[in-house]
Amino acid sequence: MPDFVAIYKALRAAFLAALLLPSALQAKDPLPDGSQLARSIRELVPEKNMVIRATMEVILREGKRLNTDVVIQVEKLGKAEWQTTYTAKRDGEISEYWRVSHGVGQRNRYEKKSGLAKRAEIYYSLARSSFFIADLGTDFLHWPNQVALKTQRRKSRLCYVLESRNPKPAKGEYHRVVSWVDKKTGGILLADIYTEEPKPVKRFAVKGLTKKNGQWQVDEMEMRDTKTGARSRLHFHLK
Repeated sequence: MPDFVAIYKALRAAFLAALLLPSALQAKDPLPDGSQLARSIRELVPEKNMVIRATMEVILREGKRLNTDVVIQVEKLGKAEWQTTYTAKRDGEISEYWRVSHGVGQRNRYEKKSGLAKRAEIYYSLARSSFFIADLGTDFLHWPNQVALKTQRRKSRLCYVLESRNPKPAKGEYHRVVSWVDKKTGGILLADIYTEEPKPVKRFAVKGLTKKNGQWQVDEMEMRDTKTGARSRLHFHLK
């Protein structure tokens, strides 16, 4: 996936679970409870409202590139509620609109232009990319089965390996997600996404990190479709 200080808290994640990696999560136990770890990530409330401009670049196997402007707006609705809006624009016109509403202790609420989205619709792509709305909302962190498997070093960072399992996946939904959560910051650096197949169908990775004002921020995230070879890169135009 699939809601990474301020932007990551809003997107979680994300895979959005992040734009800015949170510094609030500091695990003391060498191997924390998986459910508590997932809850700590998904319930990080953004510190302020913001608007982030980005570009979604889709690189197809044959080398063709598709670029779409994306505007991400984060709005706090209270101490424990916030919403993130994703607007994709092509040729200056709004082509896609999604809103993800978050709340501490609540499941995400997904809306599109026409109203409340059905569960199957959150597995649609944003801007023709391999990023689903469910990924950006880090919906997998809400599944009931969360297990911290081990610690492992990835991207020169010590991480918790968190396995999230969907107990009753419907057609088209993910079956499980294995994510590498940075132990120091709580940001998801990598994730393998599975359906019923033994190999991951998609792979997520944070590609660019920059330290600004003492905090790490994500410059770029990538989602790779392992079947088609297509790569989708979300570039953030951060100041």
